[in-house]
Amino acid sequence: MNKNIKKVSIILIILVIGVLLIVPKLISGKKEEGDSRSGQQNQQIPVDVFVVKSVELDNKISTIGTVVANESVEIKSEITKKITGIYFKEGTFVPKGKILFKLDDSDLRARLRKLEIEEDLAVKSEDREKILLEKGLTTQEDYDIRINTLERIRADIDLVNIELSKTNIRAPFSGITGFRNVSIGSLVTNSNVLTTLQDISKLKIDFSIPEKYLNAFKRGQTIRFKVDGMDEEFTGEVDSYDPSLNENTRSITLRAITTNKNGKLLPGTFVKVNLELENINNALMIPTESIVPKLKGQSVFLIKEGIAVPTDVETGIRTEKEIQVLSNLNPGDTVVTTNLLRLRPNSKIKIVNVN
Repeated sequence: MNKNIKKVSIILIILVIGVLLIVPKLISGKKEEGDSRSGQQNQQIPVDVFVVKSVELDNKISTIGTVVANESVEIKSEITKKITGIYFKEGTFVPKGKILFKLDDSDLRARLRKLEIEEDLAVKSEDREKILLEKGLTTQEDYDIRINTLERIRADIDLVNIELSKTNIRAPFSGITGFRNVSIGSLVTNSNVLTTLQDISKLKIDFSIPEKYLNAFKRGQTIRFKVDGMDEEFTGEVDSYDPSLNENTRSITLRAITTNKNGKLLPGTFVKVNLELENINNALMIPTESIVPKLKGQSVFLIKEGIAVPTDVETGIRTEKEIQVLSNLNPGDTVVTTNLLRLRPNSKIKIVNVN
């Protein structure tokens, strides 16, 4: 019995000693942690700020566009024939209706001469049959056969003349020719591209804008665009648009028209386009670096009574350095622009610079 009492006593003594050693350390640790947290909460974070004010926003959409010829066509032959003549120089202007290529028409002209002889005989036969009909020496049926024979020959003549016209391949509009892909003596079909023709006196500028601007543009609006390698700025006017949205980019394609008097612009060129919309009065603009992205939307830190207050915002037009805010901001609000990663809700703020 005495041995058991001694064992219990020893165990109790050991537990008491352990408690006396561990508890002070735990108390000290909690105190240090509390002091650390208290220090962090009381620490002021230095930041730069921006005071929100209303401005007049020069409303423009900047995007990339492509130059397209006013008219463009691949010149092909409708019939299978040999080339017997080429009547243009590559890369030169040709007027509408000019013959570009001549195809062999010898067989067609022979057929035409034969048909013209047959027509002459049929006309004489119809005249004789008509006189006999007037005298009652033939029937109406025989006379109608003569008439039908004559009309059939004349229809065949029309068909040959149509085929003959296809041997003269003409420019469908005035424009600049491309390279020719055939030589005299080449046998061509309707699948061969003989050359190209483009009207670049006027040009189309195709470009896309986000769908949120669907109601912001109209025909006749001015665009300004520049081409890499040229200092000159060009202008054009919005002429039409594609009524269907691009499902991938959620954008709509517009087409503007511009003149090309000096021929400086060429189809296929990429251009930087600025579409000028109506200016916005009393727009609230803040530096783009003050925006804090979120999973759903965007926010900014406002300073109220010396602390940082996160505020959700809706953004609009973006310029090179600023972005328009559409909601939850008012003129005179102070927005934090630096040290955003260190900020937490209700962090104490020390303002270093005011813009």
